[in-house]
Amino acid sequence: MLEKNEQVFAGNVEDLIEKSWKKGRNNMLVQFLQEKGSLQNAMEVFPGVKEAFEHPLDTVDCSDGRVNGGGRKIGVAGSGMLLTENDRKLFIEWAKGKAKVLTTHDDCGAAKAKFATLSLEDIPEGIKTADEYGRYCGEKTAKEIGAKHNHLNRDEMASSNHNEVGLTIDQTGRFNSDGLEGFPPHFVCTGAGIGFSEEYVKNEVHMLTGIALGHHGFGERFDEENPFIIMVAANNLEELLKWKGIAEETLAEYGNRVRVDGFVRPDSAEKN
Repeated sequence: MLEKNEQVFAGNVEDLIEKSWKKGRNNMLVQFLQEKGSLQNAMEVFPGVKEAFEHPLDTVDCSDGRVNGGGRKIGVAGSGMLLTENDRKLFIEWAKGKAKVLTTHDDCGAAKAKFATLSLEDIPEGIKTADEYGRYCGEKTAKEIGAKHNHLNRDEMASSNHNEVGLTIDQTGRFNSDGLEGFPPHFVCTGAGIGFSEEYVKNEVHMLTGIALGHHGFGERFDEENPFIIMVAANNLEELLKWKGIAEETLAEYGNRVRVDGFVRPDSAEKN
């Protein structure tokens, strides 16, 4: 049984999560989609969408929706910590000359997952925790791509709890969704736009959706009436249908607790 002070603390946490949930759902775009509107129609009139594609992305952040290094976000789980060898090589080459900053953060699920797989011989000297390992890997990757490394403490993140109500799959490699005013709190997965293997992108999307629908996120609050939203941003209809299909197949186990939608970027946007 919880002691009195523990009960108060647990109650406070639950109150904060409930307020966070209501704030995330009380969003114009979320409400439009909840009323069966299409993301394509919404994004054709949503303010700032064209501008969200105007500039190259320049800041490698964890896919975690609470993390923003201050630039145009390239979202990769653990800032690249879970990449396969081939995808990591591709990422290093892609990010050179593009990324100015790479951020890592405390309490990173990707860092915890990776650290848990390491043998004692694999752990660098002086590293004792997953947070320290995440910072170590971030510094190493930042040097490889010629970027500055920043590490965010928990109080520097946008929320103390996972507040994401959706996830963006950016096939364009150009969509600055994290800087789009009025967009709901969401995970960012840029891997499809970078050119990562489908298998990696599927694993990342599955892992992040599991966080949202589990006890680290809003969990059982996501249901048929209030689904977790997968938002695909694509260069063309062919890519849109492809990645919507991949997402639907990957997340089929969640049934109607997840809704997959998407849109084709504005034709007038620069496409290099």
